[in-house]
Amino acid sequence: MTLREIRTFLQAELAGGGEASLDREIASACASDLMSDILAFGRPGDVILTGLANAQSVRTADIVGAAAIVYVRNKKPDEECLELARQKRIPLLSTRKMMYEACGILYRQGLSEAGNGPPPSPPRPAESAEPDTLTRSFEIAGRNFVRAGAASMTVKEILEDIGIDVSVIRRAAVASYEAEMNIVMYAERGEMTLSVTPDLLYLRVRDRGPGIANIPMAMQEGYSTATPEMREMGFGAGMGLPNIKKNADRFEISSEVGAGTSLDIYFELRGAEGAAS
Repeated sequence: MTLREIRTFLQAELAGGGEASLDREIASACASDLMSDILAFGRPGDVILTGLANAQSVRTADIVGAAAIVYVRNKKPDEECLELARQKRIPLLSTRKMMYEACGILYRQGLSEAGNGPPPSPPRPAESAEPDTLTRSFEIAGRNFVRAGAASMTVKEILEDIGIDVSVIRRAAVASYEAEMNIVMYAERGEMTLSVTPDLLYLRVRDRGPGIANIPMAMQEGYSTATPEMREMGFGAGMGLPNIKKNADRFEISSEVGAGTSLDIYFELRGAEGAAS
């Protein structure tokens, strides 16, 4: 099914973004107003259906490799959202239909649920080998929702540029995004460091903040201490730390109440197709 057909089925208007991409084939759909759910269940090539019409929806779409976004309930993207969509070439559509009706229409027309469509395009080959170790660090400010997700998008771009396998890129991007959002939502400040060797991709995340009193409880899906403001941004579903653990090959967490939290997130590269060598 093409995005043009989706626009017709949903009686949607093109709101912005990648205006030249209406003939792109869409693999499947994922619908939610919770961005953590999109990160958990979305797949490359999806069209995302959501009522969250802000820049976080575009950043989330970019992280999971979604092909387009359809805003339901006649929601319209703001200027920041439109500019980011133009940069990332992600088409944005808007429909007056409610989420339930829009999903039903696309399902009836044969569009698969997330993860059940045709496989994504194969990874592009690596241009050239990078030095033995690549390291980049990113400062992350707490409560800065305007910039939230920017570091993770840069991580994804770096990994694409050096030719890391697309499946590893997606998992690392999701993990880095969830870790970054945790800093933005709960900590005063933090730092995320990306290190890549021929064998390993490593994300080191440190923050200064309240810490986590009960790590086993925080690791349970659905457990959340999010405020209403955080939920308005599409987060707070209690999927952040579980999403990181699910996507990583190895995940370590430690925390001190009143001091902060440390995350060490590892992804094996040896043998991965397209991995830097």
